[in-house]
Amino acid sequence: MAGGYFWYFATVGLFAPYWPVYLEHRGLDAVAIGFVMSVFAAMRVLGPPLYAHWADASGRPLVLLRAALLVAAGCALAFPWVGGLWGIVVVLAVYSALWNGVMSLYDAHVLGRLGSDAPRYGRLRLWGSVGFIVASMAAGPGLERAGIEVLPWVWAVLVGLTWTSLLGLGPGEAAAGRGTPAAIGDALRDRRVQVFLVLSFLMLASHGAYYNFFSLYLERQGYGGAAIGAYWAWGVTAEIGIFLAAPQLLRRFPIRRLLIAALAATALRWWVLAAWPGSPLMVFLAQTLHLASFGMFHLCSVSLVQALFPRGASARGQALHASIGFGLGGVVGALVAGWVWQEVSPEAAFMACAGIALLAMTVAAAGLRDLPAIIR
Repeated sequence: MAGGYFWYFATVGLFAPYWPVYLEHRGLDAVAIGFVMSVFAAMRVLGPPLYAHWADASGRPLVLLRAALLVAAGCALAFPWVGGLWGIVVVLAVYSALWNGVMSLYDAHVLGRLGSDAPRYGRLRLWGSVGFIVASMAAGPGLERAGIEVLPWVWAVLVGLTWTSLLGLGPGEAAAGRGTPAAIGDALRDRRVQVFLVLSFLMLASHGAYYNFFSLYLERQGYGGAAIGAYWAWGVTAEIGIFLAAPQLLRRFPIRRLLIAALAATALRWWVLAAWPGSPLMVFLAQTLHLASFGMFHLCSVSLVQALFPRGASARGQALHASIGFGLGGVVGALVAGWVWQEVSPEAAFMACAGIALLAMTVAAAGLRDLPAIIR
């Protein structure tokens, strides 16, 4: 199961830092890049719930995942021949609809297999962090030497390796996620679920400047490809400590306190990047906070979905979190960050994201007072 995480996030480790750079190489400006990335995020609204409905009904999520990954690899190979903004948008929309349903289903599948040993999830998931680090560190100098135009070819290879990693999981494992019919409507009427989904939206919207423009931001400050890859890799390296400590953290601290800490650290991270982008030390410190802004928030989110949604709806619960957060939140974050970047300044885009994270922290503090009881 660790191999699936490794290759999936190795793909993300190539795409997240360098896809905006590739788009700029193709002649797109900041507003157009923000639009393209908002389309990528928008397909997360549709893809994961549809995948999850089929998977929960059939109990065969790996069949769907394998088929989706094969077509996604073909989409990556199409980009060198696609011309113009709308061609890129159409192919990326298809790719995103396929790719962005994968991890929510895979998480639900893995957690279903772990059962009462769910705290071990963090130690499996850390292999995704290792994959991201290896890919982002290798891609920086590699793309500098070979040229950014080779990115789609490397991307397709990594998607293919993700597909290959799922071949080792037999039919018995694929059936492990089967459950009773999902009471998704009852879960959505729970106030705690509603507040959590608002938090998912705000948290991912606050990442708009980072996920879509961080590499370009550093390029404009004079950082080279190897340094940019190293900063991305360091952020993910920092999150490994959180995944290793996941069982102790989730047993020792109330989930509400961990969420508030993650949101506060996120606001601080974007403020530091807005204030000191030219300081290698401050960028390094900001990237260290990825351990909270992604790692801690992700652990809390996965735990909450498992606790708040019935077992038969676990895949749909993970998909809903991905759809509202990475989907709707990602769309708004990309569009807002792109507009602020273009019309005000790159620094202002990160400052706006810090404000969104502070709003999310306020919502968590006010709306999640009864959450510890669900986890413990």
